[in-house]
Amino acid sequence: MSTSEAQATQREYKWRMPANWWTRSRHYFLYVVREFTAVPLAVWLLWLLVEIKRAGDGPARYSPHGSLAFVIFSVVVLLFALYHSFTFLSLAGSILHFKLFDRPVSASVIVLSQFAAWAVASGVIGFFLVWLGR
Repeated sequence: MSTSEAQATQREYKWRMPANWWTRSRHYFLYVVREFTAVPLAVWLLWLLVEIKRAGDGPARYSPHGSLAFVIFSVVVLLFALYHSFTFLSLAGSILHFKLFDRPVSASVIVLSQFAAWAVASGVIGFFLVWLGR
């Protein structure tokens, strides 16, 4: 068989991934859902920037968005942000490795410290928001 015949008989394999590949495994599904949660969060943050700009233009031009649809969207985005943060901080023990007195710190201690830091930061920010809102 000559090279021209070999090239003529060779066919390229076109591999295609099915559109629903991520629904076949629970881990893949949760991964895709976690990645999707960033999209509505980005939209909400862009809206926040618009609201900040409108508030900076003075009280005459600013009226806060308080429709039921926006409140529901904000609650859903809050749940997405909490899910995204929880899954990220849960991986901290796998990502971060520390030694304390030449002994490795366990992954569970690292994860608990990350969640504790998150709780403290949320408390401090919440306190200042309430204090400044007076």
